[in-house]
Amino acid sequence: MNGHIHVRNIEFQGNHGASAAERRSTRRFQVDVDLELPVGRAVETDRLSDTVDYYEVCHLVVEIGTKDPHRLLESVAGAMLGALKQRWPTAKIEVELRKLHPPCPGNPSFTAVRIQG
Repeated sequence: MNGHIHVRNIEFQGNHGASAAERRSTRRFQVDVDLELPVGRAVETDRLSDTVDYYEVCHLVVEIGTKDPHRLLESVAGAMLGALKQRWPTAKIEVELRKLHPPCPGNPSFTAVRIQG
């Protein structure tokens, strides 16, 4: 039996952006993570070790998002996806990373990238 686990709106402040000025100051980011994986064992055992620990998902995302600056959202999201895949290698994982209120004409509420693996 497969299940879908969703973690929504994980927030952090990061120094990511194409320009040096963006990387010198922090900006707000949000992340959604979707994992698809077998959950039958967790249904039977009711043990956290048999499924995805949401705390661990959030910890990995925030740790990567607040660590080293990146120029591109794709690079940050790729690092997050890589860490999540390393922890849950059998899962299909999708990560959406949003930069809130980016410095762009038209004042968009966010820009985003969504990647899967």
